[in-house]
Amino acid sequence: MLRFIHTADWQIGRAFGMVEGDAAAYLRQARVEAIDRIGALAVREGAVFVMVAGDVFDAEGLSNTALRAPLERMSRFPAITWYLLPGNHDPDRRDGLWDRLARLGLPPNVQPMREAAPLEVAEGAYLLPSPLGARAVADDATAWMDSAETPPGAIRIGLAHGSIRDFGESEASLRAALDPDRADRAGLAYLALGDWHRTQQINRRTWYSGTPEPDRFGAAGEAVEGQVLLVSVAAPAAFPDVQQLASSRYRWAELEAGLHERADVEALESLARGLDSDPARLYLRLRVHGALSLADRALFDARIAEGLRAAVLALELDDTALGSEPDTDDLDTIDKPGGVLRVTAERLAALTAAGEGREEAAARRALAMLFGYAREGGAS
Repeated sequence: MLRFIHTADWQIGRAFGMVEGDAAAYLRQARVEAIDRIGALAVREGAVFVMVAGDVFDAEGLSNTALRAPLERMSRFPAITWYLLPGNHDPDRRDGLWDRLARLGLPPNVQPMREAAPLEVAEGAYLLPSPLGARAVADDATAWMDSAETPPGAIRIGLAHGSIRDFGESEASLRAALDPDRADRAGLAYLALGDWHRTQQINRRTWYSGTPEPDRFGAAGEAVEGQVLLVSVAAPAAFPDVQQLASSRYRWAELEAGLHERADVEALESLARGLDSDPARLYLRLRVHGALSLADRALFDARIAEGLRAAVLALELDDTALGSEPDTDDLDTIDKPGGVLRVTAERLAALTAAGEGREEAAARRALAMLFGYAREGGAS
């Protein structure tokens, strides 16, 4: 039984420029630390090797320190061989990233797949890699596998990076689509692919592993985590057994909620915190709409905008569609009927009900400040 780990799209060195604060640094480091988790999984499951189906690195111009970091992690597992495939983010150009790695010196258990040629990776098992030499490729990089020669009865494992379907994205359109029937055409027991960042089965012999650390959101309410694939092959003609193994430190989740009263705010907080037993693992994107009283809006700010933000790794909050509708209790908190602050608050409330754009937004902010000032005792 041949057992190995299929992973891809590590994209070491990714900047995460859209992420605010320190969270970007944590996400970058998590991608390096994921190698420790993958190595531990390989040892635990008795995998002979780990193969990375492209985009080991996010860009070609990384510092030597960034290039060395994953090598240091892989060297901690000397019994595991790591096969690294150049992808579209880290193509194998002349005097490029992979030449730099060679000059830096690779651990003996790390082997870049720089040539499209069969390589024996275990007794009777051959790896057929399809490295990319450029970001844009005109031909199906896996086509050579059909005629690749291996000994009779060998287990043939394909390794490639690219789109097997049209994503409709400009970058994907620069690369020729891979043949979805390549495994059958080339007599592969398994075809390991990279490029899609979510785990995806194409057919019984062809899989995308996805990235070991998530880098995008899924469906609303779904906490996305990274995975690797544990693949077991019993014989050349046998279908592989593929198991999905969780590998990520962080999870990405997106929520949308309509808020109209205190109970809605409390339910949203409970839902968000319940996405993971450790909220600090969450990168959360939250969109809210509706209208709250000033008291309930203050609760939202305390429990969600501030409290939840402090609990999770990062919070992207869009509350532009969340309005404020002062009720009688709010106005009574600000001032007694006929009082100067009460009259001011009522005028501001009228602006929020009738206005739009900057005027409405300014009125809402002023009301919130007035309400906060009154609650703290400033109006007494």
